[in-house]
Amino acid sequence: MGKIARAYIEQGVMPAGTTIATAEERVIAELEKIKSVFEDVGPFMDKIEDFRDCLERRIRTTVHYMDVMGEGSAERIVRLIEQLSKVDSDDVDIRLRSPDAGLPITSLALYTPPPPKAPPERTRFKVPKQDPYLRAYVQATTDFDRMVRVSDQKLLEFARQQMQDRDVVSAAEIEIRNIADLFAYRAIPNLAAVGRSVRLGEFTITLEEGRRANDWIDITAFRIERTRTSADVA
Repeated sequence: MGKIARAYIEQGVMPAGTTIATAEERVIAELEKIKSVFEDVGPFMDKIEDFRDCLERRIRTTVHYMDVMGEGSAERIVRLIEQLSKVDSDDVDIRLRSPDAGLPITSLALYTPPPPKAPPERTRFKVPKQDPYLRAYVQATTDFDRMVRVSDQKLLEFARQQMQDRDVVSAAEIEIRNIADLFAYRAIPNLAAVGRSVRLGEFTITLEEGRRANDWIDITAFRIERTRTSADVA
């Protein structure tokens, strides 16, 4: 329940800021709705079978009494033979209004509803074993997302690695060694996009005119300046 509730919040099913308890209430309500739907399937199918059986009984009864109350088949055959005896030809072409169906047609040819089904046996749901390859894939994607996700702390650590003992470093002097450095390098100019200058820990990031390109990316030029020492920050 907790995992589903957290997934609802992370995936935007629940509004931002929703508590875990509220999300769990949403999960419980939806599970109850699913349960009620499955519980209603059996009675609904029984109603359909009852209606179909009743309809078949009415058809059989109607056919029976139509033959009894009206002109019966025996009387019709006798009348047909009498008419045929008045014809001189040996071959007679008779057109029938009834469909070409094989005889005999009796009540046994009507649809018979199936017997009621036995209720399913109650079984305990078993959680399937997780695919080891899927587990490795999820772990790899999680590690990659964690690596490329940029935060202020990561940007500050990246700036400290690039500055070392220097007071000013330009974008052209920054060395990109891996994917994590690339995402940090790309995010730094965005910090100063509004005022063209912004503080990042003990450093100041300032945008410059023009652009800087390397083997990885082409971005707006910037420089990183040390504004106070680490001792001052402490």
